[in-house]
Amino acid sequence: MREKVIETIKQYAMIALGDTIAVGVSGGKDSIALLHVLYTLHEEYAFSLHAVHVHHGIRAEEADRDERFVKAFCEKYGIECSCFHYDVPQLAKERKISEETCGRELRYAAFESIKADKIATAHTLSDSVETMLFHLVRGSGSRGMCGIPPKRENIIRPLIACSGEDVLAYLKENALEYMTDSTNDDVSYSRNALRLNVIPRLKDINPSFETNAAKTMEVFKEQTAYFENFAARFCKKNGYDAAKIVALEPALRHEVIRYICREEIGTVPEYSHMAAICDILQSGGSVQINSGAVVRVRRGMLEFPGEEKKEAYSFEAKEGKYHLPIGILHIQLLNCKQFENLAYHRFSFTLDYDKINAYPICRNKRTGDAFYDAKRGVSKSMKKYLNEIGFEPEKRSAFPVFCMGQTVIGTLGSTPQKDMAVDGDTKKVLYLYLEEQ
Repeated sequence: MREKVIETIKQYAMIALGDTIAVGVSGGKDSIALLHVLYTLHEEYAFSLHAVHVHHGIRAEEADRDERFVKAFCEKYGIECSCFHYDVPQLAKERKISEETCGRELRYAAFESIKADKIATAHTLSDSVETMLFHLVRGSGSRGMCGIPPKRENIIRPLIACSGEDVLAYLKENALEYMTDSTNDDVSYSRNALRLNVIPRLKDINPSFETNAAKTMEVFKEQTAYFENFAARFCKKNGYDAAKIVALEPALRHEVIRYICREEIGTVPEYSHMAAICDILQSGGSVQINSGAVVRVRRGMLEFPGEEKKEAYSFEAKEGKYHLPIGILHIQLLNCKQFENLAYHRFSFTLDYDKINAYPICRNKRTGDAFYDAKRGVSKSMKKYLNEIGFEPEKRSAFPVFCMGQTVIGTLGSTPQKDMAVDGDTKKVLYLYLEEQ
């Protein structure tokens, strides 16, 4: 397994010299194997480790046991460890989202609070195959058949080429204990049923099922990349010209529509809605798709009229409360101790006040706005960012950005560049967060 991990890290350029890697560690077999194998590599490849354990407030004593185990494991190997406690059931109710979604958001919030260069999760080849089958059962195009990506922005998955059997062999070889989650045996959950009932039967038919599935997923990845590149080139050249989209072969036409919908409203139409969009490309009119967004053809162009234009605003972001069309923006100037004790906010932005030595300008977003998000290690347009986080289309024109001069330095939920970011030497923190309406 160790050799597969080394090859995967090199193949996808997952880790750079000097990186700090935040490793998600539940205490289960996969995460323990991941933490241990990275520990065996950290000196040779000159990176540091920081284990992150999240207690979701769900499994009572079993979850307490897992936390104790992770702390003891990290202490044994001298690995820095941070444990986070959340009441996921209560927070999910407050946010009106599923417990699964809430737990995922909180886990990544915990990761990001570490300020690591990379986030390592313990997804394996077996998890990727399970995901592919899950999408297949629900009905999926080529994207759903690609499985789990080895790397996405600053999130890395060093075990993605390793099967469940590889992991168990590694744990046995290194005499490593691990915890088990009793909910993993509950086949009323679709993924558990696939893992416990379906995949073993497929392996009975062909013991090389997972290896062959990995090859199939790679083919789908290559095809998907080709179609995505075609759609991007097509839209750059032709815009959203309805007649030119209709003239494409069906597979390419559907890919272009998917691409446009992802770019404009952050979602992919369901099969029935895809057919409806194809109809209006020829006849004109409008249709409402699965996200609630409206798609229409007017004057020969595909349009998305959902975003309601809000009155423009712009002000110096000094301490205080500011009523924006989407909620109340709180701005506080804090010392480090005050900052460390803050509650989690979904939409927040922090700056080292001494580094910027001035208050930024807060204004609503404008067409073409983009920023560099150090948390994700990529540049993003505001349009793409708001699509990705699923912010309501009708409110997007009022979403704030923060500027120094004419330069957008970030937005709520992002992390500024290093020369403005909070670090170990920070004395004063400018903290901005949104109380959503």
